[in-house]
Amino acid sequence: MGGEIKRDYQDSVFTKMFGGEDKRYLLQLYRALHPDDDKTGEDDLELVTIENVLTNDIYNDLGFIASGKLVVLVEAQSTWSPNIIARMFIYLARTYQDYIYSDEKNKARLYSDAKIFLPVPEMYVIYTGKRAGKSGIISLKDEFFGDCSLDIDLKAKVIFADDGRKDIIGQYIAFCIVVREQLALNKDKKVAVQEAIRICIENGDLVEYLTSHRKEVEDVMFALLTQEEATKSYGELKKIEGLEAMVKTLKRIYSDFDSVYREVKLNDIYSDLTEEDVRQYY
Repeated sequence: MGGEIKRDYQDSVFTKMFGGEDKRYLLQLYRALHPDDDKTGEDDLELVTIENVLTNDIYNDLGFIASGKLVVLVEAQSTWSPNIIARMFIYLARTYQDYIYSDEKNKARLYSDAKIFLPVPEMYVIYTGKRAGKSGIISLKDEFFGDCSLDIDLKAKVIFADDGRKDIIGQYIAFCIVVREQLALNKDKKVAVQEAIRICIENGDLVEYLTSHRKEVEDVMFALLTQEEATKSYGELKKIEGLEAMVKTLKRIYSDFDSVYREVKLNDIYSDLTEEDVRQYY
């Protein structure tokens, strides 16, 4: 298990549903974001999702072009990180790069005095946790550069679990929450997913999709949960290896355990360890 583990996730339910060949759900997603636009149809939606940007193998992002807009959505699950806006910045740049170079006319104009066409970006984060005082807008400038005089910025609208949405976005968030609740109640991951699907159908959430793609949803969720469990176990292993190496080094510097323990606790990764935790490697 040497080196960094590769998170070889397949598509999540999020990308399977909205990024698949059947654009009915993608259109519902677009209209949930733009309820006043009743002219855009399935044929007007162009998927432009880019892989390998937000994670080693991205599984929870979606990018598409509609009516001159480049819409990018990232599913943040229930773990919040301000780094997501930095990853979206990279994603947007890569998407524009691919968009420009895939069009011969735009590509030819890039270094000329003729202006190229770029779709207007719209950035969204779907956060399945509660708002808890978080802003509805996440800004690259505010998060990383503060009061620095800087003209460049990227902002994304955050869609929270407690926004009370009843559209397809709200239904998807409800599905994520029910899955999380069932995983807490059932040790068997497959049973937890099956029960979550049953509850969501009963509650009227994603009924059509979950009914017609039940087996696929079960397989995708089980694969993701199994991979996440493996990744977590690997992270714990590397943490222990790091602690062993640190204690070994500190023992050469300090002659007493108390000093070693104090230095270990100064490291953010090990700040929650007790004396007993550290002593077993002393």
